[in-house]
Amino acid sequence: MMTRQSSASGEQGLSLEGLAIEAYRDGVVALDLELNVLAANGAAVELLAGDAEGLVFPCELDSFVLPVSHEYDWLQEMVRERICYRNHVVRVMRNGKERTLLADSYFLRGSDGENAGLVLFLKDIGNLVSLERQVHHHEKLATVGKIAAGVAHEIRNPLTSIKGFLQMMRHELERQGMEKEHSYTTVMLSEIERVNGLVGELLLLSKPRELKMEDLEVEELITVISPLISSESILHNIEFSMQLEPVPPVYADRELLKQVLWNLIKNAIEAMSEMDGGKLIIRSSFQERDGLVRIDIRDSGPGIPHYMLDRIFDTFFTTKDTGTGLGLPICQRLVNDLGGKIQVTSKGYGTTVSVLLPGLAL
Repeated sequence: MMTRQSSASGEQGLSLEGLAIEAYRDGVVALDLELNVLAANGAAVELLAGDAEGLVFPCELDSFVLPVSHEYDWLQEMVRERICYRNHVVRVMRNGKERTLLADSYFLRGSDGENAGLVLFLKDIGNLVSLERQVHHHEKLATVGKIAAGVAHEIRNPLTSIKGFLQMMRHELERQGMEKEHSYTTVMLSEIERVNGLVGELLLLSKPRELKMEDLEVEELITVISPLISSESILHNIEFSMQLEPVPPVYADRELLKQVLWNLIKNAIEAMSEMDGGKLIIRSSFQERDGLVRIDIRDSGPGIPHYMLDRIFDTFFTTKDTGTGLGLPICQRLVNDLGGKIQVTSKGYGTTVSVLLPGLAL
């Protein structure tokens, strides 16, 4: 919640003199009422200006932040309207990534006690916001999983009976030479299998499977499924290539990881199937700083609109006419069970889905 207090509030201000702002781990910026930045510590420069090179204080505000930026408009309003913020959430863009800041501001007093400006304190709370979103998503996934498990069992029991009687009917129709009716039962059994597959996906979503963990070589695992990828790519007129770098082994369930990769690859191929061809690239790399093995699946399909990126892991959300909206949530659940995570990026056209897993020390 944000509270705003004007200079009429009589709130006691701060004096810039003796304010050792570099000692603060959070960002601190002091501005006068003429829109000049009197001082800023390194954390504030990194959060707002991005580059300290050539900055000498005091300086004009438009030398500190870009005049056309959201940050400039916000700081200018704070000074001109004499606003004191309390727990005000601000979002800024840095290096293409959004950062969430918590802002508090206080009046800056001059030597005679008059209002001479404002001092702003900025705390980066991006990790807390991200954690809150993850907790919310996992809670929702757990709720959906419980419902899915109940629904799946209720569907599977009558489905088994229907399938059994239909197979008996099919056999009898074949015996009597009723070929047309026999063909109908073939279609019905095929549809039952499709429903059964959907039930299996619901059960996968509802509870973690028993894992058979072992040390795996990513290059070997991808190479094993590459013939299957090649044949599927040829079928859809897609150019397939691999760019596999040497990476540390990962500790994972072999069949589960193969299932995740194959599901993501099928998604990529389906995304390009309506474009009369495309390019599919599978790349492996190692993020040494984070200790993560990264597997990228990149397609040249139409991409995902930015306003949908936050929803693609929501259960039952799909952009496909015949999709169930379970594929990506299931993949995310399975990768989470392995201690990893999935990231999706899409700009303009094409999409890259990345599976990140902890690498084992060599």
